[in-house]
Amino acid sequence: MSLKSVTAYSGLVVLSLIWGMAFVAIKEVEIELSPVNLALLRWLIAAIPFLILLPVIGRPKVRFERKDIPRLLAVALANVAGYHLSLNYAETTLSAGLSALLIAFGPIFIVILSYLLLHEKAGRRVLVGLLLAFAGTVVLSIGTVSASDFSSLTGVAEALFTALCYAVFAVLGKPLVTKYGSAPTTILAGLVGTAMMTPLLTRSFFSQAASLSFDGWLGVLYLGLLSTVFGYLMFYTLVSRGAVTRLSIQLYLIPVVSIAGGALLLAEQVTPTVVVGGAMMLAAVAISTKK
Repeated sequence: MSLKSVTAYSGLVVLSLIWGMAFVAIKEVEIELSPVNLALLRWLIAAIPFLILLPVIGRPKVRFERKDIPRLLAVALANVAGYHLSLNYAETTLSAGLSALLIAFGPIFIVILSYLLLHEKAGRRVLVGLLLAFAGTVVLSIGTVSASDFSSLTGVAEALFTALCYAVFAVLGKPLVTKYGSAPTTILAGLVGTAMMTPLLTRSFFSQAASLSFDGWLGVLYLGLLSTVFGYLMFYTLVSRGAVTRLSIQLYLIPVVSIAGGALLLAEQVTPTVVVGGAMMLAAVAISTKK
């Protein structure tokens, strides 16, 4: 394996760890912040380094064309408001681990959208990996889902909608990344998406932010700086280096991390089926990425 491949795979593992623990952080912070206020504070914090980085690494490789504005708006809406608001609402009724499991359906949507919009062919290994990862999700669910978890179908629908938003911004963002660069796409989409959410600012935002505890601020800073700024810059960099479908398969590691983090920090139950399902997902990663 080349050094470039090792670097890319290492980056995917790091990204999976960061985003996997983000589900746990959201669950913890939502004790003090509403879903809307959490999304607002997270992205307002992320907007600061994005604005600083804009003149440094945020300049597009070529002049931004007017015809790409609708695509940028769609990516920004799906990425910032769509994904994070629906995820925050989902985690008010679902556990961190279960939310991550349901959002693991995102790669299924990505394969479909990539085929329809980007004309990416799904090779045999990718398809096998998808099936195995889907089976791993089912096995994981057996050990994680209880009857009470599905008492609110709204939470399940919100998590699946989050998965769809993830697929939309991943697939629609790839042509922008290819044309303008990964960092400019990340920064522009993040800033535009943050601006889209500013009408949601209310008095409760300022009162909740003012009374946020030290641990709450640690969680929000983790989400805003590490998971959002660093995470998305890395994500779109990886998108620029390979097919979206293959990248999405490797992000099946995220629910494994979320379940482990939930068990250690939130006392969420881990059963033998969780271990088996996690092993199946790791096998799916190996199958789909091996040349």
